[in-house]
Amino acid sequence: MTYKKVKDVQLDRGQETVVGTLHLTVHHLIFSYNEEELWIPYPIIHTVERQPPSLQSGRHPLYIKCRDFMIITLSLLKDGEAQDVFDSIQKLACVTSIEQLYAYAYQPRTPFTASNGWNIYDPLKEYERMGVDVSTDTWRFTLVNRDYKYSPTYPRTLVVPSKISDNTLNYAAKYRSKARIPALSYMHWHNSATITRSSQPLVGFKQARSIQDEKLIEAVFSSNVPTGPNGETVYGSTAANLIVDARPMANAVGNVARGAGTENMDHYRNCKKIYVAIDNIHVMRDSLAKLSEAMQGMESAGGQVNRGALQRSGWLKHIAMVVEGTMTIVKSVHVYNSHVLVHCSDGWDRTSQLVSLSELCLDPYYRTFEGIQVLIEKDWVSFGHKFEDRCGHLSNEKYFVNLANTGGNAATNTIKDMQNKFYKSNYYQRETSPVFHQFLDCVYQLICLHPTRFEFNEQMLIDLHYHVYSCQFGTFLFNSEAERTHHQPQEKTYSIWDYFNSDKAKFTNPLYDPMKDKDLVDDGGVLMPDATKVKYWATLFKRDDDEVNGAITYGTSPSTPESSSIIPESPTN
Repeated sequence: MTYKKVKDVQLDRGQETVVGTLHLTVHHLIFSYNEEELWIPYPIIHTVERQPPSLQSGRHPLYIKCRDFMIITLSLLKDGEAQDVFDSIQKLACVTSIEQLYAYAYQPRTPFTASNGWNIYDPLKEYERMGVDVSTDTWRFTLVNRDYKYSPTYPRTLVVPSKISDNTLNYAAKYRSKARIPALSYMHWHNSATITRSSQPLVGFKQARSIQDEKLIEAVFSSNVPTGPNGETVYGSTAANLIVDARPMANAVGNVARGAGTENMDHYRNCKKIYVAIDNIHVMRDSLAKLSEAMQGMESAGGQVNRGALQRSGWLKHIAMVVEGTMTIVKSVHVYNSHVLVHCSDGWDRTSQLVSLSELCLDPYYRTFEGIQVLIEKDWVSFGHKFEDRCGHLSNEKYFVNLANTGGNAATNTIKDMQNKFYKSNYYQRETSPVFHQFLDCVYQLICLHPTRFEFNEQMLIDLHYHVYSCQFGTFLFNSEAERTHHQPQEKTYSIWDYFNSDKAKFTNPLYDPMKDKDLVDDGGVLMPDATKVKYWATLFKRDDDEVNGAITYGTSPSTPESSSIIPESPTN
């Protein structure tokens, strides 16, 4: 159903200029021209600017920037039409409830052939696949969070050491932010070493401690004596058990003023702690904005890349930091036979990145078409990454800027000044941040380094990025498993996994060679990421690889760290 229709609208996209008809429907902006159509779902719109009239054409432009990095300008003949369309897009795009999003109205044109998407991840089945309740009796399932009251942002089903009672868990919850206690995410097939995840401890100025938290972590680190592939004991493995604080040390220590902080290692035995120094959501948001602006600047520069602007964005440095942290965890688990606990502040952003990427490198199953779906459901959706907040699903008026009354020769400079003011004053106050985008970017880096080791391809990553913002599917609409359970999206929306599984050939990597992941062949199925070889994900930004990466010299680029930025808490630990 068309809400509004405007003829003779000019669309500029890159080097392309066409004239056609604009349709505003309940859920899409549709531009039709030359028997073609461009569909833009409203949630994927990032910014709409109503700009002053063009001095050359006299048309009234609307500059639209999308979260998938498509940029278009719609130029209308009349000022009143431009204002009407601007107001209409704002009204249609700024929804106040999840149920108003496109997912609740979407119906595929051709019915999906797959229909098990909502059940692709079964926690009992997945943890049993790893060996819980099969190869070890040192871990157990607990339903202490069965009604999500224990920890509203954690999954209902948790795996904890068998020797730790639910009563101890109740006390331990008081010492971790949001009651996100150390819980099992992964048990390594090679040696039974584990990756657990949590939030930061509530240390505070008084240097509070929790005996229950200390017992829980001690039980985690002594849960299994790692064994080799033939069941032999791996000796000396517990000396290097590791607590990974994903934050810069200064940020972690700074949280003490808010009653939180980081572990006092005097109270945690037989382990050490390192800081990975991944910056917070605000730094990442700013970095992506700068990167996007640098990519966009190629248009006005005649297609020339401003490599200085790309590097000043810091984006590759941040990607390299996540990859480097992943490598540290992978080596600790697979090479040094260590148990690893990962946390950041609340444990749903940087923690999800490091844990899921490490598991992707460690376990060939997660690199299969089914496995990547299970991994994302487990470590992102189930463990409470805040998709609604981080992706900005419920947009607001701050993303709409009216510059049409800026007249005279100062228009260009004023637009730029107001853009900067807009980002600095309003954008940083938001909870949005490209955390999941960074995860997908890092997966892309791994595929580039190991092109035969992934059953899924780059197109799947691009579509994941698009649909996490499009709100076409119900999979990524909520902040937690509890919210998803409450809203029951499986009753009214489609799972994105049905979309992928119904067209598997499109998203399958033709270079995939599963034989390379067999036990004891080459690397034994474990990938070692290389932070010195990261590059810009050109395709995502609708660029050619040579355009943006042609001048990068791996290992020496200012965008990548010259040496490891991961630091131990002290030289003696």
